[in-house]
Amino acid sequence: MKRIFNIILAMALLLALTACGGNFVQVDLKEPIAISEEGVIEKSILDKVKADNAIAAFTGVSNNIKYEWTIFGSDITETRDINLALDLEETERGLTIVFRETENLGFPVLLSIHLNEKWTADSATAYDGDTAIYSVSITGSKTSILNMSVSTMIEKCTVLPDDTMYAESIPTEKQEVVYDETTKNETVQSDKQDRTETNKKDIYLSTVKDEDDRVYTEYSQNTTQSSTGTNQKDEYLSGVKKEDNRIYSDGNATDQDKYKTDPVPEGKPLPVEPENQEINNQKTYTCTFSIECSTILNNLKDLDPDKRELVPSNGVILEPTTVTFYEGESVFDVLQRVCKENDIHMESSWTPIYNSAYIEGIHNLYEFDCGALSGWMYRVNGWYPNYGCSRYQLADGEVVEWRYTCDLGKDVGCDWME
Repeated sequence: MKRIFNIILAMALLLALTACGGNFVQVDLKEPIAISEEGVIEKSILDKVKADNAIAAFTGVSNNIKYEWTIFGSDITETRDINLALDLEETERGLTIVFRETENLGFPVLLSIHLNEKWTADSATAYDGDTAIYSVSITGSKTSILNMSVSTMIEKCTVLPDDTMYAESIPTEKQEVVYDETTKNETVQSDKQDRTETNKKDIYLSTVKDEDDRVYTEYSQNTTQSSTGTNQKDEYLSGVKKEDNRIYSDGNATDQDKYKTDPVPEGKPLPVEPENQEINNQKTYTCTFSIECSTILNNLKDLDPDKRELVPSNGVILEPTTVTFYEGESVFDVLQRVCKENDIHMESSWTPIYNSAYIEGIHNLYEFDCGALSGWMYRVNGWYPNYGCSRYQLADGEVVEWRYTCDLGKDVGCDWME
C-alpha cells in the first residue's frame, strides 16, 4: 500500500511540474514558429527565448509575401505579449508595410521580407511619410530579401529601393562632382578645406604606430553606406583614370592573366601586383569601410551552432567607417588596419596561385560556417572585383564593403560568379 502511495505521489509531482512548465517547455526554438492570423506571440515564448539565450525565428505570410522576424535572446530586456503580424502590399515603386504592433518592443528585432521578385538595387530605405526610419539591406539570390532592424514601431511605412549613385559622392578626375556649377564648387572647396584642417588637427588620425608607420582609423557617425547597381558605377570609373594613377581595363582582353584572373570589365581598375605596390606615406586619402553578415540571418538553419552567438542581431560587424590610408595601399592593407583598430578578429592566408591574400574569417565567422557556398567577399563602389583584395589599389573616396555570402555571391548581388 505504501509503495502504491509513493507511485501516485510521484506521478502527481510530475504532472504538477509539467503544468508549471506549460507552453514554455513545449516550444521548439530550433524550428521557425508560425505566426497565427492574430499575430500574437505570447510572453512565455519570449521568456524562453531570453532564458535559453536562443535565436528564434517567427514566420508569417501576407498577400503571398513571406516575412520572418528573428529575435536574439541576448537582446531581450523585458518581455510581454507582442503582435508580429504584418500587412504587406507591393506598390509600383516599392513595398508598403502595416504593423499590427503599436508599442515599441524595447529591443531590436530583425525583420526579413522575402519578395517574389528581384530588385536591382543593393539597398533600400523605409519611410514614414517623407522621413527615413529604417535602413534596409537587400540580400537574396533569385529573389530579393529586405532586411531591417526594428525596435521603434510605427503604424505604417513604405520601403523604396535606393537609387543614389556613387558618382554623387566620388569626385571625377577634375575633383568635381557632376551637378550644377554651384554644387561642384562648393563640394570641392569643402572637401579640400576639410582635409587641410584634418591634417592640421589630426582629427581623423589615431596614433601613428612607430613600428609600422601606418595611419589608423576613426569611426564616422555621419557616414552612410550607399549602394547601387554595377552598371551605374561606370560613369564614375571612367572619370578618375588620370587623377588616381590607376590603369583601367579597356575591355579588349580575352584571356586570363598569369594569376588566373578573368578579363576585367571595361572601365574597372586593373589589379596591381603586391610586389609592384608603391606606397607614398607622404600622401593620405580617405575611403569608407564596412563589414556585415546579414545573409547569415536569412540562413540560420545552415549556420554552425557554435557560431550563433557571434552573429550580430542586425548583421552589422562594422558600421560604415571613414578610414584614412596612404596612396598606393590595397584593400587588404586597410582591412588589416581596420580590424586591428576596432578589435575585430581577422584571419587570412596567402594564395600564390592568385598572388593575393585570401580572407578566411572575420569576427570568427569563417568560410563554410553557413553552408558549402559561404564565405567573405569584398565590393568597391558597388562592384565585386574579380581578383584578390591584395591586388586592388584603393583610390580616394571609394566605398569598400566586406560582405558574407551564403550562396557564392548570388545573395549579395555578385553577378560574375554565376
